[in-house]
Amino acid sequence: MGCSGLFILCFVLKVAHCLEGLGGGGSVEITHITAILGEDVDLSCSYLGESEIQSAEWKRRINSENKFQRLAGIVNGKPFSRSYISQPDSLTNLTVKMKVTSVEAEGEYICEFESLEEQYPHSVYLTVVARPDVQMLVNAETINGSHYQSVSCSAVGGRPVPQISWLVAGRPPSNETFAVGVSETVHSNGTSTLSSILRFPTHLQDEDSVACVVQHPTLPVPKLTAVRVETYTRPNVSIKAEMVQQGGSEFWVVSCISSGGRPDADIALALNGDEELQREDKTDSDMQTSSVVLPATVYEGRNVTCVFDHPKFTHQVSRVITLPSFYLESGVQLLKSELGSNSDDFQGTEPLEVQEGQRDTVISLQVTGNVPHYNVTCKKDDGPLPDGVELVGSSLTVRGPVEHRHAGLYECFFSYRHVKATLKFNVTIKPQVIQPVPPTVRVDLQTEGGHSVIECSAADAVPAAHMSWLLPEGVSGVSWFNFTSHNGSHSVRGVLLLPACSPWELTAECVINHPAFEEPENRSIALPLCARPKIAINSSTEWKDGEKFTKVDCSVDSVAPAATIRWHVGNVDNSISYLSQTDVRADGSVSARSSAHVLSSLYSGQNLTCTVEHPSLEAPEERTIQILVHEAPLLSVSLVRQQDSPLWLAVCDCRGEGVGADLAWVLPENTKGQTSQHSEYEGRVTKARLTYQFPLALHEGQDLTCAYRFEHGATEKKTVHVPRYHISSVRVLNRTSPLQSRYGGEPIAHRLALQERLRNQRVLLRVEGNVPEYDLICKRSDGSFVQMDGVAMVFRSELTERDEGLYSCRASFYHHTATVNIQVEVTSEDEQLALAAIICISSASAILLILIVTLWACCKGNSSSQYKKKESLSALTSLMQEPGSPEVKKPAVTENTSKEYTQLVSYSIVLDIKSTV
Repeated sequence: MGCSGLFILCFVLKVAHCLEGLGGGGSVEITHITAILGEDVDLSCSYLGESEIQSAEWKRRINSENKFQRLAGIVNGKPFSRSYISQPDSLTNLTVKMKVTSVEAEGEYICEFESLEEQYPHSVYLTVVARPDVQMLVNAETINGSHYQSVSCSAVGGRPVPQISWLVAGRPPSNETFAVGVSETVHSNGTSTLSSILRFPTHLQDEDSVACVVQHPTLPVPKLTAVRVETYTRPNVSIKAEMVQQGGSEFWVVSCISSGGRPDADIALALNGDEELQREDKTDSDMQTSSVVLPATVYEGRNVTCVFDHPKFTHQVSRVITLPSFYLESGVQLLKSELGSNSDDFQGTEPLEVQEGQRDTVISLQVTGNVPHYNVTCKKDDGPLPDGVELVGSSLTVRGPVEHRHAGLYECFFSYRHVKATLKFNVTIKPQVIQPVPPTVRVDLQTEGGHSVIECSAADAVPAAHMSWLLPEGVSGVSWFNFTSHNGSHSVRGVLLLPACSPWELTAECVINHPAFEEPENRSIALPLCARPKIAINSSTEWKDGEKFTKVDCSVDSVAPAATIRWHVGNVDNSISYLSQTDVRADGSVSARSSAHVLSSLYSGQNLTCTVEHPSLEAPEERTIQILVHEAPLLSVSLVRQQDSPLWLAVCDCRGEGVGADLAWVLPENTKGQTSQHSEYEGRVTKARLTYQFPLALHEGQDLTCAYRFEHGATEKKTVHVPRYHISSVRVLNRTSPLQSRYGGEPIAHRLALQERLRNQRVLLRVEGNVPEYDLICKRSDGSFVQMDGVAMVFRSELTERDEGLYSCRASFYHHTATVNIQVEVTSEDEQLALAAIICISSASAILLILIVTLWACCKGNSSSQYKKKESLSALTSLMQEPGSPEVKKPAVTENTSKEYTQLVSYSIVLDIKSTV
């Protein structure tokens, strides 16, 4: 009796719940909307009740008299919308997208759902705002000699009115330097423009930019716009003087210089601070120059002042320069050309001693001062200079040997305009005493111009030494002698030219005779033996008209004469074309070079030898190099999945020397695809790449072949296999029960029960197939997406009855797809206990009924009853897809089976009770 009462109570609660869901009550969820002018806005509205909706539409209230304008909706199953509004998705989801083209779009909008019993209207007020366009402009003006700048910042077309502020160096501008003015303009389209002008004197502002900050509801953060402004820079000022010659006279050019300043400085130039001068102004880049030209003698020792004025100066800045006064001072120094120069300076009339017989004596007249130039004249004993003594520049030169007539009092006069100086000195002659002085003997050997140069010298002898050469029998050479004298001493130099080297040992002797020697002295030197020639061979390759050639160079560096070079291949003398040349170097050596040019394929793998013959060699020498074998190109193919494209890429790479463009994909018949070829070079090695783009479905499970055709007609091929993929199904790993179709025995969805008011509940899924990866998305029946965590649906918030419904999960990999449908039901703990009790009672009653029927059937024996199985119907509101790849299709329901099932349904009573089992 207790179980029967509990069953009746649960049944009554369930019926009440059903009546509540099917009654006239319902609710509409809608949000308040703010739209931006010129952009799209979403008008979101959805019906969450359980009544069957017949029509739904958006309309706008025109005026206060309840006149409306229909915008979009679905009536009699047909959607409609205006040109600037999208069509709604369904009768219960009236979300549309509207283009806001004017401020007049602001107003009240009504979303209305209509069922057979009742209408469900709800209104929302749309507020239209306009994002302003920020514009900056800089102007400059000069008032009463002061330079001002005005920076205008305009926020054009904003709604509501934006706010404008200024930043200078990251801080608001100070009131002492900056002035701000604001103006507003209202436009006919409902927007307005706010303008702010920042004004300041340029010389009081050191920042090169100012920033305008615009704040507006349409801007997530204030918009900061900076603009460059002009600033003043303090210049560097200086003064300098330079001397120039014009028309044979000297002038001072005094320049006032201002550099690095902005704007240009005002420059005044005066003599002694009170005399204005004619000046020349010049500006070059960031340098400003004002110059004046002054006669050097007139302004000697006077001051010139430059006065600079600039907005950055608190007061005028002056620079003064004093022009120098000219002076001259004189002295004398004796320079002996044969012995160098002495270090004695003579002043006044002190004696200057010169050695008798000395040649090329130079007496330097030393003059110091600051004059630009001077004139000089000299005399001896109040008369002209003696013969052989010349005034060259500021020096007296004795051309021949010094004699007693060159002695006396010399007087020289220096002058520059009014500046004069006089120099007097007394020249005395020191008598010459001749004593034998032995020479310094030295022998040296050098190689020049292909000859050995033997130099023998006997230097600084008194008197001069006598020199001769002693050569071996049968050897001859060219010789000459030079004699020089200096300060009474004499030097002799002998030069002997012989061949650069000798094949045998050779010694030459230099013989020196002098009164200081008791016997002649001999100096011998041995000539070097001829060096062996240096032989070098190297090779290089080049391509011409598609053929590879090898160039081999053989070089021989030797003494004269040039070496002879011959070529042959292997052990046989072949007729090979070659080019030879000979160069003679400055040191007398000879370089012989020979180059052979052969076709690589003709002599591939063979040895190419150059044979060298030279008199210094006992026998000819050989150098050999091997011609490399030509290698065939290397071919490879691969398959690439592109990240940002639905197409796959087949790549064919070919690498080798001389590779051409003879690459091609061998594709199945009637196949069209996009191919592209690219080549790059590393020296003579060419890398060619041929790609082919195709959809996976076009070649899935097939082989793609790349072929390279050689010049002689042969072909090399490489093949890559395109895998075949499939997705068989999407499985639900949670405990579910099948929900079957009324027209067949196959399940069309999985029924899954989740617990009410519990967070973070997950529905685990698994994709069956051989695809390497896939995209998995789940959506509700209204088209909204469900949050995913890997391969699981996640309900983060507490579940309510609103989360009940049909969910569809779809796995895809290119054209392969599979879908699973899940009917989610939300149950409470009380309902689960009640349903468990009902199931227990129902199961016990069914077992008892079966026992009774079995006993009665046994008693009757001949009577039997036939029962038809009836299928339960589920209250599904949407058509679902079967899981599996697109190749699998369900059989269609025929008209006969449809009538049969209709007849069965007409006599069936189905009680649909939610259960977790």
